[in-house]
Amino acid sequence: MVAIGTHTPWNRLAWLARHLTRLDRPYLITGPQAAYAYHRWLTPLENVATLQVYAEDVPIWRQVNGEGCQVFEGPPTTTQVQAAQEGIILDPALELERYRRRRAIGGLAFIAPEDLCLDLVERARGETSLAEAAAIIIAQRNFLAWDLLLDQAGQRRLSRRLGALLEAINVETITAVPSEVIEELGRRVNTVYTPPETATYPAGRHRSVPSSYQPISKRWRVRLALPRYVIGKVALDLQAQRG
Repeated sequence: MVAIGTHTPWNRLAWLARHLTRLDRPYLITGPQAAYAYHRWLTPLENVATLQVYAEDVPIWRQVNGEGCQVFEGPPTTTQVQAAQEGIILDPALELERYRRRRAIGGLAFIAPEDLCLDLVERARGETSLAEAAAIIIAQRNFLAWDLLLDQAGQRRLSRRLGALLEAINVETITAVPSEVIEELGRRVNTVYTPPETATYPAGRHRSVPSSYQPISKRWRVRLALPRYVIGKVALDLQAQRG
């Protein structure tokens, strides 16, 4: 596993590490815990973690249930989370290539930041997912494997949405994303057929597009319905962290 150079081991997930030692099975920490490990911005609940695991291993992971830890095989309700002393949410979507791209932080296996960013871009139904994706990109901009991010975006048909997000980040931060990355993504979109988005992104939002985002929406053919304060607040908060 490859360590992320900007972070030192931390004890937020010591409870999870204790349970993981009982099972020698592949896993990736994903979701809010993984996002926080990369951006240190939006703090998640300490007693809940999402693990991507192989579907065939789910019966084995059920063995962790008990001794104050509850294993959820679907999204838990707020009441369930509040009642659980410790909670593990299983996501049976682990794939070999994702596991190979894992990152080690504090001795635990985390989903690669590139994969997590695209997961957030893909599932965005409001502001939080895109804000966290932007936070990871800004915080990890000097460490991201940009070629991998662009390759995976193309394979997952997320290039237009990613391009719009990257440009919006640069509107709010000036130079967080290297211009050559955006140019290369644009070249790929224009040389390989990628169907234009017809729906508002993120889905379900009906805000007007800020004037500064209108050229971005036109360029990437994605209606980026995102208030400026979403990425702007992320940028300000991360800048304040750096002092």
